[in-house]
Amino acid sequence: MLGRRRSLAAAVLMTLSLPSLASTLAAQDPGRAWTLTVGGGYATQLDAGSSGLGSFSLGASALRVRSRKLSLGIEGGYDRHEAFGSEGDVWWNEATGVTGECPEPCTWRRVTMGQEYVGAAWHLGGVLRYTFAPARTLVPSAELGLGLYGLRSGYVRRTRDATSGAPIPELSAGGSSTDLAPGVSGALGVDFFPGNGRLGFGAVARLRMAGRPANDYLLGVGFASLQARVTVR
Repeated sequence: MLGRRRSLAAAVLMTLSLPSLASTLAAQDPGRAWTLTVGGGYATQLDAGSSGLGSFSLGASALRVRSRKLSLGIEGGYDRHEAFGSEGDVWWNEATGVTGECPEPCTWRRVTMGQEYVGAAWHLGGVLRYTFAPARTLVPSAELGLGLYGLRSGYVRRTRDATSGAPIPELSAGGSSTDLAPGVSGALGVDFFPGNGRLGFGAVARLRMAGRPANDYLLGVGFASLQARVTVR
């Protein structure tokens, strides 16, 4: 739970820093032919069998205006869409390595075992944005993306003596992996440009799915995100 709170705090701090970053981008005067966006918020796993505990989402895009309503460009980001953990005390038979309930008379060692799991994905690819009312103050839009995803999973188990707090390496473990897969995304967003200017503030809801065959099973993931964003047009 501590790790989840830190993740949410990081996402909040990132989101709060977006206006200053966008002001810097605007000062560089990229030209009205380009639209630059940075955003941050929350992401969560779609799989009904998952923990249901999401984490943070970060992203950025640069799009070139191709017509009055269509823009084409690139986007990238990182979504930690699943993060959860548990901790509890169990009994450990040091002679056999068995953990569980201690039989009477109890001679096993009591240990505290904590486990954490993280599912995440980074992505980089192309994005097509359709802007419904480009010249107005309130601008809704829709996006379609196609790119490469790095599907990451990580697991760690930390065990310590329940009395002294000393770590127990024999009962601790961990590891992580990253697999590449193609993926697609769709999004709906809305931005508000005060005074019909170049700097806008808005929000976007996005759905992402990625996958590929892996031996005799399908390696894939589906998750959604909700971001606050800053746009320079």
